[in-house]
Amino acid sequence: MLVMAVISYPSFAWLAGDGWLGAIVVQFVLMVLLAVPLGAAPAMFVELFPARDRLSGYSVAYNLGLGGVGGVTPMCATWLIKASGMFAAPAGLLTAAAALACVTVLWIRDGSREPLPD
Repeated sequence: MLVMAVISYPSFAWLAGDGWLGAIVVQFVLMVLLAVPLGAAPAMFVELFPARDRLSGYSVAYNLGLGGVGGVTPMCATWLIKASGMFAAPAGLLTAAAALACVTVLWIRDGSREPLPD
């Protein structure tokens, strides 16, 4: 997540200036960076909820987050580009989201070495 925050602006700038080759490379790099937290997310969500609330807690948290943030992000990115006149303006949005994710992860207790809650 920290790497995502650091490379977001250079990635968007490269995407804006290098045509289709830049688009392919930037998409590949961002895909690799997203694979790490998205691969670990199901295990993290399972550890956050006790067994009786696990399915509901996991599905509500995941879907509200994905729907709320994922649904509004394209609109915000388009507005940022129009308001600033810069194609790379959504990089600020990505940087802010990555920084917020880094801070949030610090608050989550590591339960990887403990049995799942009942």
